[in-house]
Order: sequence, then C-alpha cells, then structure tokens
Amino acid sequence: MTSENLRIRPPAFAVPRRALVSATSAALLVIAAGAVGWIAVSRPDWYRPALAIALAANFIVLGMKWPRAAAVGMILFLPALSLLRRVLIPVSGFAQNDPLLLVGPVVALFILYRLYVVEGRRPGSDRLLKLVAALLAVAVIQVFNPLAVGGFVAAAGGLLFIGVPLLWFFIGRELGDQRTITVLLYGTIVIACVVAVYGLFQTQYGNPTPWDQEWIDVNGYGALNVGRSETGSQIRPFSTFASNQEYSIYLAISVTFLVALMFHRRLTMVVTLPLIAVALFLSGGRSALVTGIITIVVLIALRTRALVTGFLVVVLGIGVAYGAAAAFGPTLDRAAGLGGDAVAERNVTGILNPLDPNKSTFIAHWDNYVRGFTDGFKNPAGHGTGSTSIASKLTDSANLDSEIDLSNTFLSLGVAGGLIYLASLTLFFRRAFSRYTARRDILSFAAAGLLVVSFGQLLNGGQYAVAPLLWFFVGWATRPDPALQETPAVVEPGPGPPAVEPLATSAAGR
Repeated sequence: MTSENLRIRPPAFAVPRRALVSATSAALLVIAAGAVGWIAVSRPDWYRPALAIALAANFIVLGMKWPRAAAVGMILFLPALSLLRRVLIPVSGFAQNDPLLLVGPVVALFILYRLYVVEGRRPGSDRLLKLVAALLAVAVIQVFNPLAVGGFVAAAGGLLFIGVPLLWFFIGRELGDQRTITVLLYGTIVIACVVAVYGLFQTQYGNPTPWDQEWIDVNGYGALNVGRSETGSQIRPFSTFASNQEYSIYLAISVTFLVALMFHRRLTMVVTLPLIAVALFLSGGRSALVTGIITIVVLIALRTRALVTGFLVVVLGIGVAYGAAAAFGPTLDRAAGLGGDAVAERNVTGILNPLDPNKSTFIAHWDNYVRGFTDGFKNPAGHGTGSTSIASKLTDSANLDSEIDLSNTFLSLGVAGGLIYLASLTLFFRRAFSRYTARRDILSFAAAGLLVVSFGQLLNGGQYAVAPLLWFFVGWATRPDPALQETPAVVEPGPGPPAVEPLATSAAGR
C-alpha cells in the first residue's frame, strides 16, 4: 500500500474553511443586530455603553490596519463627542460617569499596543521623551498616594485627565508626519467653522437646543451665565464641546492655524477667518482671546529668526496693543455697553480693565494660580491625580483646580511632577521654535503657534477634544529630526501643496 493510499483524506461532506468563516461571521452579525434591536426597544439605559462599544470597536478595527488613520479620525471625531452625549439625555438620561468618555482613551491605548507590542517599535531615548514618560509614571504613582484627595477612586479617575493626554504625545511621536499634520490642520479649521456656526446660533442668533438646555439644567453649569441682554438673560456658548472654555480654545487654535496659512501665502482657507474670529469674540472666552492676540505677536516675532529682534517685536507688539487700548478703550467700552450684548460687553470691559475686580476676573485667576504653586510646595507629596479635575466628584471631594496646568501639576503630582512638567514645557518651546527656525515650513510654524495659544491649558482636565490634538502636534513637532542637523535650513515652500505620503499608509511602512 502506497503512502498516497495511507494519507488521511477529509470526508467528502467537510465544510470548506472559507464557507465556515462566512457562516460564523453571518451568525455573529445576526446576533449583534438582534442585540442592538433589543437594546433599542427595551433598554434605553444601555444606549451609552452600547454606542461606546460600537465606536471603540470601529476605530480599533480601523487601527488594526491603519493606525495613523485611526488616530487622525479619533482626533477629528472628538469635537462631536460631547454633543453626542447631550443628544442622548432625553432618551437615556444624564450620565455623570459616561462610558462614551472612555472611547478616546481605549483607542489611544490600542494604538500604542499596536505600535509598541504588535509592531515591536522601540520608543526613542531623547531627553524630552524621557521627561514625558517620567511625568506619566508620576501620574500613575499618584493614584496610590495615601494623601490623595478623594482616595484611590478619584485619583484613578484623574488619569483620564492627566495620563490619557500624555498618551497622545507618544502616538504623535510615532505616527506624526507631513501628511497627517496637514490633514489635522485643515480638518481642525473645517470643524471650527461648523462648531462656530453652531455656537453662534446657540446663543446669538437663536436659543439652545432642547438637549443643550437640558444639559445646562441638569449639570448646573452656572458659569455660562454672563448677565442680561436686550433679549433677556444670556449665556456663553459652548457649541459641541463640554465647556465654553474648550470651545473658545478650539476656536483660538483654528485662528492660529489660519494665521500660519496666511503668513505662508496659503489663502484658500483664510476666507473662513472672519467667521471663526467673530465666533471666538462672541464666545466670551477672554483668556483665549487675549492668548490668541499674543500668539499672533509671537508668530510675527518668530518670523524674524533672530532672538533679539524677535524679543523687540514682542515688546513693541504688546506696547502697541496697550497703547491702542488706552486710546480707544473708553470708546469701545461705551460702544459695548450701548450694543446690548452681554457677552461683547463682558469681553471689552474685562480686557480693558484687567485689574478692576468688578469688571475682570484676572486678579481672581492670578490668585488661584499663586495659590496652586504655594500649596504645591507646602504639600510636596501632591494631592493625587484627581484633585484638580472633575474626577474629584467621583467621591464628592474638594476640587483644587487652579485653572492653569503648571500650578495644577504641582498641586496634583507634587513638586517632583511639577518640576518634570516645567522642564518638559521648556523643551517643548525650545524644540518647536528651533524646528521652525531651521525649516521655515508652514507646519512647524503652526505647531509653534499652537504651543503659545494653548499655554496654560496643555494638561488641564476636561479638554476632551483639545488635549489629544495638542499633544499629538507636540509629539510630532518636538521629536528629534536628523535632517535639521544635516541641513541648516530649508527653502520656504511656495503656495503649492506639499508632497506627502498617503494617510492610510501603515505605520510599519513609514
């Protein structure tokens, strides 16, 4: 008997493997559809976790093949997350601990797993990466701080606001490239136009939608109220975001990107500048408005590529702004008062009278800032990761938020964490500015402006949509670039589009 006759052959009735996989997939699809239908009809209280699972699963599936596309898609999706949460309030109720907030962190963790475990990448060894890794380690250690405000539960929840944003730094380091940053820049501007229109109709040219109003009522967001206008009580808009502050920061970032485009003669998108600038002014975010003006001055100074000249430009720019405020301030103040718009009046009077506690909250903010530093050094061990964010609400503990990320870091992560973050900030600015000075390209210019306009808010909690965008940009803009050592300068590009690689190219092929 030959070996061929002895070979065991599958029976004739065996099901082909491809058919078995197809049948299994179809069965799972039917089961999933049935489960979704049952939840939709019988369990509205499960809408949020079901939607969170579905969103995370789709981004994870995308990230299995194209991690870069999954990262960009998530960053551009996050501005709609808070609106999605509010739309669900009428049907599934308000959720303080919303599982939808975990979609971004889960996707970020998966992308890092995909890069460092599946692909076996090795993180860099430069000083800045080590500092950010050390800051993340301190944040994790602070979860177990026996002196943590709110105990372990609040400190663990605080990782959502301090630890998760840092993950996007490492993702930006690995996946950031010319194509990705270009898509994020233009995508942010397009989204800013949409949220600006929504914000304007939310308070200026209409009323809050039923889901927005219910969120205001349930959440008790009294900080939105700015007084009364000709049409009645008026609130500051928050558009699709979780807060007015995040909305105004997002608009200020978009204005910065548009200014960068304008300086580099890319004028196609600059036509959107009036819309976004008006929305920023009418958002009532005075800090973002002032920071945006300072950012423009700093960017003009950065164009000089000389330290002394740039410093003189900054001083001159601030002096011109101060002189204009002194000369035209009273007229603008009267015009704002006669205009009947409470938000506009609040902006003008507050900016023109920063030291008047009856017209501005600058002194109160400064006192909080100083208090954060002082308390941080008085308690060098820190108050725990969740002490300066809404994670303290998990145990009804006191919120020690000082409103500025640097002092908050001293408060929550102690002196060690605060000093690490201070050193990181210093290197962020140094590398981003040096990158533009050497390259003179639009993306490096936009990244430098992004650091300035987000100063003080880079690591603040509650910036669900802004923080991933910021840290991805920072990760890309501050990583070591061997080309800068070989080529001292690159000729500034013309108005044509840059040559880029496809967005969906896998990270392994970069």
